[in-house]
Order: sequence, then C-alpha cells, then structure tokens
Amino acid sequence: MKIGIIGLGWLGLPLAKSLLNKGFQVLGTTRSRSVGLSHERFSHVLFDPLVKKQSGTAYFSDLDVIILAFTPSRTDEKAYAKDCVRVLDLISPACKVIQISSTSVYPERDGIFRESDYPAGSVKTNAIGYAELAISSILRDRLTVIRMSGLVGPKRYPVTAMAKSGKTYQEFDRVNLIHQEDAIGLIEYVIQNRLWNQTINGCATQHPFKGPLYKGMASKLGIDPPLFEDRTRSERIISNQLSLELGYHYIYPDPEDFPVA
Repeated sequence: MKIGIIGLGWLGLPLAKSLLNKGFQVLGTTRSRSVGLSHERFSHVLFDPLVKKQSGTAYFSDLDVIILAFTPSRTDEKAYAKDCVRVLDLISPACKVIQISSTSVYPERDGIFRESDYPAGSVKTNAIGYAELAISSILRDRLTVIRMSGLVGPKRYPVTAMAKSGKTYQEFDRVNLIHQEDAIGLIEYVIQNRLWNQTINGCATQHPFKGPLYKGMASKLGIDPPLFEDRTRSERIISNQLSLELGYHYIYPDPEDFPVA
C-alpha cells in the first residue's frame, strides 16, 4: 500500500516514519524544504497547493491513501478548502482520503460533543469546517475525517505559550487533548482497518481540569506556570466514544500521564 502525506510537519513527519516502520510505502510533501528522512520506501516532493503546475505531482496518481496533514496558512476562511480540493484533483478515483481536522469545529459552549451530532460536512464555522464541507461533498464514502483535539507531544506543550501570553486562564475548565503518539496511532488504525466513510474524534478519554494539569506540566518543564483564576467553569467535553467503539486503544487515555520532557 502506498500512502501520501501532504504536509511533513510536526505530525506528518513522525507519522511518515511510523508508517515506514510498519512496511508501507510513503510519499511525503513539504511546501519549500526537504526533510531529514531517507528510506528505500520513502519519496519526498516539494508541493504547494497554491501552485497549479508543479513537477512531481504524477506521484499522486498511484496513491492508495492520501492524508491531508497540512494546516490553514491564509486568513480567508475558504482558502484552505480550495487548497484541499486542488490536492483531490491529483489523485485517482480509487484513492481514499484522511482529512486531519480539528475539534475546533464544535461550538464553544458547555456540552458533550459527538460526531453523530456534527457529521462531516455539516459544520462551516471556520476554515477547517469549510474544508470538511468541500471535501465530503466530493469524496463521500472515500473520506474519513479525524477531528483531533489539542495536540501535545515533543516540542509542543500548550503550557509554554500560555505562560508567555500573560493571560489569565480558568482553573477549572476541562481540557480536550490528544498525545502525538495517539494521533499517529489513530490514523494508522483507520488505514489498517479500512475505516472509511467515518468522522472520528481523536481525544484522550479523561478531561482533567486545566489549572492542575498545566501547573504540573510547567513544573516538569521547569518553567513558571500560567496565571489562573476561578471565576467560571467550562464543561466542554469532546467524546472519544466512537474511536473506542471502533476498537482503538489509547496509549495515553489520561493527559495527566502524558510524557513531558
């Protein structure tokens, strides 16, 4: 099986390495730089969805699965959707697609948010939502959308930006996070089990309070913690129940256990 990853960034590059270790062929792209990855089953091309005519796009035609792992880079809400559609124009009619979406498509209010309440293509409140709408209308059952919660892992700890921001955060807001290893694991699980025509939340099972979690994370990193206050309390919970029902077992179901280094 040959898998394409559009965007060898913080998530895409370690995903490529993991897929190679599992025996897949991988084609990876970046917009303007090469990556330090050499493998007999790995190919790298420079690719920018903004540019219509580019060399190397012939590689896209024989992919079995393509993963849209690049993020919106422009202010226009609909521009990211157009970039995604340009990628779809290059693949074969048999190629399956995984869109790495975000749980930011869900409303910012208290409640438990499940995929069945907001299926792919039903939300268009931001750039990610517009992209889901555009892609799902084209691909239908060839698409699986994975809505990732806040990504945490090597060199990406939310508390560092929080501490520098000077803002005050709510002590008892719930967090919705997923570790990089589980983000990769869930993507691979979808591919290996051919879980197409799905919309899946990727999120740790537990939702600890923001204050205690990030104070502990700051301590492990040796930095000053962010400022917290206890005025309001948010119970916005992203449910991962569907991913569990589909058989995925989280490596880190509790953000309190995320490795921090």
